[in-house]
Amino acid sequence: MKNLTYKISLLILGLFATIIAANAQEVKGVVSDANGEPLIGVSVFVDGTTLGVSTGVDGDYSINVPDAKGKTLVFSMIGMATKEVVIGNSPVINVTLEEDSNFLDETVVIGYATVKRRDLMGSVTSVGNEALTQVPVASVGEALTGKMAGVQVTTTEGDPDAEIKIRVRGGGSITQDASPLYIVDGFPVESISDIPASDIQSIDVLKDAFSTAIYGSRGANGVVLVTTKSGAAGKISVSYNAYWGQKTMANADAIQTGSSYDFVQNQYELAVLRDRVEDDFIKVFGVFEDMDLYKNVEKNDWVKKVFGNVGTTFNQNVSVSGSTDKVKWTASYAHVGDKAIMMNSDYKRDNLSFKTQYKPIKQITVDINARYSHTTVMGAGANSMNDGGSTSSNGRLKHAVQYTPFPITGVATDSDLAEDYGDNAPPLKSVADNDNKRIRKNWTLNGAITWHIIKNLNLRAEGGIDDYSQEDNRFYGLTTYYVGNSATIKGQPATQYKNAFRTKYRTTNTLNYNFAEVFTNDKHKLDVLLGQEYILTKSNTLSSTIEGFPVFFDSQMAWNFMASGTPVASNNFFNPNEQLLSFFGRANYDYDGRYAVSATVRADGSSKFEKGNQWGIFPSAAASWTISNESFLEDATWLDNLKLRYSYGTAGNNNIPSNVSSLLFQANNTQWISMGNTWWGTTTVGGKSIMPNPDLTWETTVSHNIGLDYSFLNSRINGSFEVYHNTTNDLLIQFPVAGSGYDYQYRNLGSVQNRGFEASVNFVIFEKKNFGLTLGGNISINENKVTDLGGLEKIEATSEWASTEIGPDYVVTVGRPLGDMYGYISDGRYSADEFTHDGSAWVANEGTVDASDILGKEFFRPGAMKLRDMNGDGKITVDDKTIIGNAQPLGVGGFNLSGYLYGFDFSANFNYVFGNNIYNANRIEFSHSRKYSNRNLLASMNVENRWTNIDWATGEEITDADRLAEINAGTTMWNPGVNKAIFSDWAVEDGSFLRLQSATIGYTLPQKWTMKIKMQKLRVYMTGTNLFCLTKYSGYDPEVDTRRKTPLTPGVDCSAYPKSRGYVVGVNITF
Repeated sequence: MKNLTYKISLLILGLFATIIAANAQEVKGVVSDANGEPLIGVSVFVDGTTLGVSTGVDGDYSINVPDAKGKTLVFSMIGMATKEVVIGNSPVINVTLEEDSNFLDETVVIGYATVKRRDLMGSVTSVGNEALTQVPVASVGEALTGKMAGVQVTTTEGDPDAEIKIRVRGGGSITQDASPLYIVDGFPVESISDIPASDIQSIDVLKDAFSTAIYGSRGANGVVLVTTKSGAAGKISVSYNAYWGQKTMANADAIQTGSSYDFVQNQYELAVLRDRVEDDFIKVFGVFEDMDLYKNVEKNDWVKKVFGNVGTTFNQNVSVSGSTDKVKWTASYAHVGDKAIMMNSDYKRDNLSFKTQYKPIKQITVDINARYSHTTVMGAGANSMNDGGSTSSNGRLKHAVQYTPFPITGVATDSDLAEDYGDNAPPLKSVADNDNKRIRKNWTLNGAITWHIIKNLNLRAEGGIDDYSQEDNRFYGLTTYYVGNSATIKGQPATQYKNAFRTKYRTTNTLNYNFAEVFTNDKHKLDVLLGQEYILTKSNTLSSTIEGFPVFFDSQMAWNFMASGTPVASNNFFNPNEQLLSFFGRANYDYDGRYAVSATVRADGSSKFEKGNQWGIFPSAAASWTISNESFLEDATWLDNLKLRYSYGTAGNNNIPSNVSSLLFQANNTQWISMGNTWWGTTTVGGKSIMPNPDLTWETTVSHNIGLDYSFLNSRINGSFEVYHNTTNDLLIQFPVAGSGYDYQYRNLGSVQNRGFEASVNFVIFEKKNFGLTLGGNISINENKVTDLGGLEKIEATSEWASTEIGPDYVVTVGRPLGDMYGYISDGRYSADEFTHDGSAWVANEGTVDASDILGKEFFRPGAMKLRDMNGDGKITVDDKTIIGNAQPLGVGGFNLSGYLYGFDFSANFNYVFGNNIYNANRIEFSHSRKYSNRNLLASMNVENRWTNIDWATGEEITDADRLAEINAGTTMWNPGVNKAIFSDWAVEDGSFLRLQSATIGYTLPQKWTMKIKMQKLRVYMTGTNLFCLTKYSGYDPEVDTRRKTPLTPGVDCSAYPKSRGYVVGVNITF
């Protein structure tokens, strides 16, 4: 019986198959380009189904279509305009596809909508998927560098997980973060660094207040909109991309230290000046007469040992997409694996994403988007520059440069003296003693339902959740400053564990109506958007400190056996919930494609402010004139688009902590008090106590923007010019309130102005079938100025790279730009005739400016660093400090050249910065003794290059002024002896540079070959990154920013992780 049932089932299935085959019609034809050349690999599918084929080597196709008549065939190919053809009676359909190269018809994402580029009213710059993926990069920020006018991208250091700072038109805040708002597929996120470039369809940056006002309180510093790839119509498509490469330390010879003999000479002279020859020199190096023995001692190249690894990288991603008549979907996986140039440092990131659109009925569209990322960073290179202790450069460059060039007594294996902890540790041990393990996880789920109520009226409801956590395990070994000075249990290893959690919930409802059916005259176009949004953010940080591990414990042992230590502090701090309730609207009107006006308004209510100050209203408006559509230019066939536009708008900023407007308390744990381990105090920000201010309100930016967009010769030449003027008022400033029992209070005071000019151009020089060449470039000029400080004379800030030795080294004053460096002016060195030796010491002659309080009394002598007496009182004090440089660039930009030739493709991407200064803290650190001993110094401080006080034939100190002048006649540098770090304009350098960021050459195999193995595309390529950097800067790299604890101290180069130069080979495959 079962066998009979089986046979009957087969018979029924066969009958159905026969009926379907009988109704199916074979449709065939040839697809060619405008020149009549056949196109290989064109996707040909029946609209609304997965039924599809690809054209062969002759451009031919054949497809069986059930009930064919009346159905639509869709022909699509990357780089060509998609074409749809309705099947009629003829079984042969030949199709010609045109190039999809019209720049003006590109879709640009703006707030809660998309528009064609030709219809833009505000200042928006964009980068598409091709520009993001043509160069292999680990992060989106790298791919944006130099590609957008008005957008500065700074890679602060060279480690794989380095912070990438994005600034739009300079930024207006003083003490608060000036980062733009990041939106990914409509959802606000904290960073885009963990999103793979391969997943991104486009990035649009909103720059003027008209464009950003729709985002209200969060748009004052610009908005970066990221749109990820969606599923394409047609059959299932699979793409795979991978690359592998190597990298080495770039510009490795920039910092050169002295030889072993030079090192010993410096130690001898320092010991003589300190009158400690017996203790500091003879006990360590022997008697002076044996110094020549060190001429043959080979020095250790510690920088090479720490940063000399040949790093490797392997990146791969695979994506699959497809569709049916109701569903479009895409899924992808991406992996980044990086072995860094620094020893024991690794970086790994894995990403998963899924995006789908479902239309159950004609009136309903459902969108779902899910993303997950998992990042692991290992090694001392993961330590941020906001590290614990008074020195923040543990485990990085510092020890590798200044540590002794050969083993010596007392410091060969460890740091014996308390003052040496964290300063002069053995480099390899320092790397191990500053180990770090960071694990970052982020998952996002968005969903939306769109109801097409009637024609042109759409109601969209969105909801989503973004969950983020970052776990940091920080190890402090015996050579760290923390263990030697700050720990409760000193002299034994310690660990600090921190896990930060943040969950963000978002709901948005928008109603959009286009009045196309209302107006009978097609010259009038009007659309209106109304919306409401609610965002809730919950966050907490779990932290604990374990000390007192056995002295032989390394990082892995400490992390695996935490019970072996003693808990000294633990906390689980919950931040107050952040809530933002918003209502917004926008109206766009266009008349005859020539004149357009638009207006937006947004009202934001923020829980960060107290009642009465919670709501801010941010309106904006814009108008444009499309000159090219006027009748008097209708014969100008060469002119595609010429549009003049003006916009005005306001945008808010509430980028402050959520616990600073009202009085809140937190529990703290410590072993330093006798009546228990717990004490209660007011909440802190960055370890500083904050006085509440219930009168805080919104920081507001008012913007004016004039733009001219142009496009000629079928978009072969296109670009824009922009001028803008932004003023940020009621600045949210962290104000010092010494003597009040608190450290700071947040206040609204002062204003900042940014004004500038931007230009961009793209020029298609050649565009033929087998060869083409395109040139693009942009430039941005920005002038920043503080216009008001609310009655304050100045605001000072301290970078603290040398603990408290230097004091304030940045200052904000009215009429000056942000980023002013504050220090002394170098006046060369003291000459021998400015002093007289009285038989026991050098005494300054009358008229010699006294710098003994700054240099140290034992070092105030001939050959010492000389500073300018600015106030003329005859003595160098902090009152002689002045503005000596500025970190803000005058201009930034980039240019690129790309082309193709008979299957080969090539590209070169440059970026540049000019008009800024770098605070070279390394130059101070590595050129002076300060209070320490046994530091190796730069070669510029070798005896033959600098002032010396020693007769090297006898080892005696020279006390005769004429003799001193004679032996130092050929030298230029001062003596390195000082008691503390001193910041002068000698350490301020020009930070301008031109960098060849990347160069790529690739080859795509002919499709007539790849189609034989069912492969639509196979491309192989080779890319070089950071190939050269033209600059006057003497450090490793001028693109650096290490003291990021406060925005007030930009552009400091202090023991930064060096950047690398790399080469990769890769492959792009599409099935």
